[in-house]
Amino acid sequence: MLSPTIKKQIRSSFEAAKTQIPNFTNRSSQNKMIAEIANTLTGEFPESNPILCVEAPTGTGKTMAYLVSCLPIAKAKNKKLVIASANIALQEQILNKDIVEAKKYSSVDFEYALAKGRSRYVCIRNLINLTEANSSSQALFEEALLWDEKPSQNDLDTLNMMSDDYSATRWSGEIDDLESPPDKSLWQKVACNRFTCNAKSCEFYDDCAFFKARKKASQSEVIIANHDLVLADIINGNNILPDVEDCIFVFDEAHHFSQKALSHFSISSSTEFMKTSIRQCHSSIDQIAKTTKQKISESFIEKTDEAIDDLIEVISNFEYLDEVHLFSIAGVSSEVINLTKNLLNIFNLAFSNFSGHKEHWEDYSKSNNIEQSTTDNLNNIIGQNNQNLSSILSLLNTFSQGYNAEQPPVSNWIEKSKLANKKTNYHLNTAKIDVSSFLDNLIWSKSAGVILTSATLTALGSFERLNQQLGLKSNENQYLRLASPFNHKEVDFIVAKITASPSEVFEHTQEIAIELKNRIDQNEATLVLFASNNQMQMVADLLEKSMDCKILIQGEYSKKNILQRHIEKRRKGKGSIIFGLDSFAEGVDLKGDNLNHVIIAKLRFSVPSSPLEKTTQSYLESLNRNSFMEISLPDASLRLIQASGRLIRTETDTGKITIFDNRLVTKFYGKHLLNSLPEYNIIIE
Repeated sequence: MLSPTIKKQIRSSFEAAKTQIPNFTNRSSQNKMIAEIANTLTGEFPESNPILCVEAPTGTGKTMAYLVSCLPIAKAKNKKLVIASANIALQEQILNKDIVEAKKYSSVDFEYALAKGRSRYVCIRNLINLTEANSSSQALFEEALLWDEKPSQNDLDTLNMMSDDYSATRWSGEIDDLESPPDKSLWQKVACNRFTCNAKSCEFYDDCAFFKARKKASQSEVIIANHDLVLADIINGNNILPDVEDCIFVFDEAHHFSQKALSHFSISSSTEFMKTSIRQCHSSIDQIAKTTKQKISESFIEKTDEAIDDLIEVISNFEYLDEVHLFSIAGVSSEVINLTKNLLNIFNLAFSNFSGHKEHWEDYSKSNNIEQSTTDNLNNIIGQNNQNLSSILSLLNTFSQGYNAEQPPVSNWIEKSKLANKKTNYHLNTAKIDVSSFLDNLIWSKSAGVILTSATLTALGSFERLNQQLGLKSNENQYLRLASPFNHKEVDFIVAKITASPSEVFEHTQEIAIELKNRIDQNEATLVLFASNNQMQMVADLLEKSMDCKILIQGEYSKKNILQRHIEKRRKGKGSIIFGLDSFAEGVDLKGDNLNHVIIAKLRFSVPSSPLEKTTQSYLESLNRNSFMEISLPDASLRLIQASGRLIRTETDTGKITIFDNRLVTKFYGKHLLNSLPEYNIIIE
C-alpha cells in the first residue's frame, strides 16, 4: 500500500523539482501520472498486476513524473529501477540531464549507472594479445578464427592506439567513447564476448571495463538501459541486469517495444556460414590436438558439405520473389525438414565432438604450464566456435520443427545473396510472429512493477493494439490516457482537396508537386513527410528548380546534418524546407519558429512486405480475421498522430498541418482516423 512515508517523499521531491527545474510548469496531467504510478506500484489496485500503461503526450513531463514517483517506491521496496528507452538520443537525455536533475530534487538518495551490452566494451586481454610486438602465437593461429585475413598495418595501428589510451586511462574501454571507432569487423576481434570471457579467472578481471561497469550497475539503485539490452539480457539469463523479480522497469517510448521484442526472437544462419563454421570448428580441434599432443578426431567437414549441397539442390529450385522464398504458415515443406534434420544430426555430432575436445583442453590447461598468449588465443577460438555452432544448432532445431496448429505459426523463409566469388549463399531464417506469451513469462508475470509510457501508446483511441502486441490483458493492468497540455484547437489540420488517390501513384505525385509549390511559404519552416522514398525523390525533382530555397532531402545529408542546416537557416531568418521519411515523423523536436507547417504526403499504411508481416497476415486470414482492421488501420492511426505531433512541441508553438490523402474523406475509416487525432481544428477542403 502507499504508505505515508512514500507519499511524503513523492510530495517532497515534487515540491523540490518546482524550484530546481528551470521554467518548471505545473501540469495537472503530470500530477495525475505521478499519482497513478504510485498507486499501481504500491498495490493500491490489489486485483491488478503492478503494470501501468501511460499515454503521456509531449509536454506532460513524463520523465520527471516517473522519476519522482518510482524512485522512493523502488528504494522502499529494495528494488532496482531500470529505465529503458528505445533510442540513444533519449537514453543520453535521461543520463545527462533528467537523472542529474533528479539527484538534486529527489527526497531519496540514489546512485545511477548506464548499462550497455557486453559487446560495447573492449576485452583488454584480447587487445593486449593482438598488440604484443613479440607475440609467439600469430603463426600458430594463422588459420584460426581471430583473423579471416592478415591484419593491415592500419588495423594494427588502430589497436595499438586503443591499447595505449586504455593503459594511460585516456579511454574508458567503451566503443562509444572513441572519437574514431574501428570498423565492425576489427572491433569484434577485441570486443567482450560472453562465449570467450574467462570472467574472474582472467588475469585482467580487475581492470576489465565491462566488469567495472557491471559492478557499478550492481551498486546503483537506478540503471539506465535500452529496450534491446533489457530483452537480450533477460533472454540470456541476466548477465548484466539484476533478476527480473528485483526490478521495477520503466519502458519509455514503449510503442517500439513489441518490434524490438520480435527481433530478439528471430534466428538466421546461412549455408556458407555453416560450411565455414564446421571448418573453423575442426581448425580449433586441430589446435587443441597439437597443443595437448592428442590424436586428431573424426572430421565432419565432408558430411556437412554433402548435406548442405543436398539442401541447396532442393531450395535453389524454389520460387524467389525479390530474392526471398517464404514458406506457408503450415510450415517448412517435408522435404526441406528432412534435409535440415539430417544437417541438424551432423551438427549435433560435431558439437558433441567439439565439446569433448573443449573439456579436454580446459583440464589440460589447468594442469600444464602453457604460454599465456597461447592459452588466451585458443580460448578465444574455442569460445567463438562455441557461439557459432550454438547459433547454427538453434536455427536448425527451430527450422526443422513441424507445424503446431494450436499455436501461432513461426515465419520461415530463405533469402538468396551473392558472395564476392559470385557463389550463391542461402540464408535460412525463422522468427516468431507473436511474442506476447514470451514477454508475459519473462517480464510481466515476474517483475516487481512495470511502467510502459510514450507520447503515443493508443491506436484509434484504444490500448487494444498495444495489449495484443505485448500480451497484456486489459482487465489485469492499469491504463491511463492523459490529455495534452497544448492547445491543439488553434492548429488547423487541413485535408487538402486532392483529385488523385494515393493508389494512383503517378497522378498523386504530380498533384503533390503542384500543391506544394502553391502551399509552401518559402520564408517559413516546412517539414514534408513522405511514406515512399520514390515519391519523395520524384516530387523533389519536379519541385526543386521552382523553389527559391534549397530543399534539404533525406538521403542527401544525414538526419543530424539536415536538422543542423535547417536550424541554422532559421537562425539567419531564412526559409527552410525538409523532405523526410519515417525517421523524420518521430523524434524530431523543432520548437517555435523552427517549424511552421507540417505536410503529410499520404497515410502510412503497413503493406505486408517483410516475411514476418506476410506470415502474420496469412495467419489472421486463416482465422477469418481482418488484418487491415487489426493491424494496418491502428498502426496508420498511430503514425498519423506521430507525424502530426512534430508541429506543436511547446505551449507557444503555432502552425498548421496539411495532408494530401483523400481517403480521409472517401473511405469508411477516414472518420475514425480523424477522430483519433488531438483536438485540431479539422478543415476538409
